[in-house]
Amino acid sequence: MEETEIPDSIKCEFEEKGGIDGIIELLPNDQRIEYITSIACAISDPVRLRVLFALCMQPLCVCLLVAMTGYAYSKMSYHLSGLKDRGLICSRQEGNYLIYYPTDLGKKIVGMVENW
Repeated sequence: MEETEIPDSIKCEFEEKGGIDGIIELLPNDQRIEYITSIACAISDPVRLRVLFALCMQPLCVCLLVAMTGYAYSKMSYHLSGLKDRGLICSRQEGNYLIYYPTDLGKKIVGMVENW
């Protein structure tokens, strides 16, 4: 195999990490990459991201989220399911209402993207 020429400014650190094989070994496994991608997909939708931000400010029921976004209940339910399936929000039953709130991961994601 032909040796790849690399800039001197990164060569030492690259070799310390074990070269290409070493870096590949340090990368997250396929399952972790898939999980991270699913979270990125969840927050890539403006409605889901807006809902996640709102829930980090205040736990809310679906009726308030619908009023805030103007989305139909069925569409809001779809978005909430996407956030819930990825572990970004949870819900609790209070009488006839489901109250949605962020998980620790959801709060962490909002904290990260707030600073972008």
